[in-house]
Amino acid sequence: EEETEMIVIAVKLVVAESDAAAFEARLKQHAANSLTQEGCKGFLVARDQENPGAFQLWESYTDMAAFEEHKAADFMADFREFSTPMIKERVLAICDQIA
Repeated sequence: EEETEMIVIAVKLVVAESDAAAFEARLKQHAANSLTQEGCKGFLVARDQENPGAFQLWESYTDMAAFEEHKAADFMADFREFSTPMIKERVLAICDQIA
C-alpha cells in the first residue's frame, strides 16, 4: 500500500497593526473551527515578533480533497468575509509534506 503524504498549506497574512488584535482573535476561532474538520490534521497560527500585523499559518490536511472541503466550509466563507477587507498582503503555498 502506497503511503500518501499530507498536504501542507503555508500562508502569510498581513493586516494593519490597528486591525491586528481583532484579526488575531478571529484567526484563533478560525483555527479551532478548522480543526473540527476530519481531514484537517493541524492548524498552527503564529504572529510575527517584529511585525505585529503579520501572521503565519501552517495547515495540514490528509489530501487535496480535505483542503477543498475546508475551502468550501461555511465558516471559511464567514472568515473570508471578515478578513478580506483587512488583508493587505497574502502569500499562499500549497506543499507536499516530505518529513
